[in-house]
Amino acid sequence: MRDVTQGILSHELATDDLSGLGRSWTPFFAGIILYVGAVSAYDGYLVIRTGDMIVEFEKNPIGLFLIHLDGGDTSLFLEAKATGTVIVLTALAVLQRRSQRLARPVALALVVFQSGLLIFMENC
Repeated sequence: MRDVTQGILSHELATDDLSGLGRSWTPFFAGIILYVGAVSAYDGYLVIRTGDMIVEFEKNPIGLFLIHLDGGDTSLFLEAKATGTVIVLTALAVLQRRSQRLARPVALALVVFQSGLLIFMENC
């Protein structure tokens, strides 16, 4: 009986440790969501700001295809970018609710990727 009680207590302690970790991760995760959304919005702003010259600056072949498909207009391209961002952020939020263990490395990889994109956009 004593072993069962100790097992239950150690499980409760482990659960408490994990829930504390989850509470400290939640604001950080929210910051990641905001950061990724902000970099994406800034990218969209740059597309609008460059206007017709976007064809010269855009390096993504799919982006160029969408711009050419829309007769040089960036509307379709911006819609696709926004839709992609919403899908990624929604999938990340769902993953966060289902498994923080998996969501953490995915979120951190996304931050690294978005940071690289931001650096690339600022240097071009």
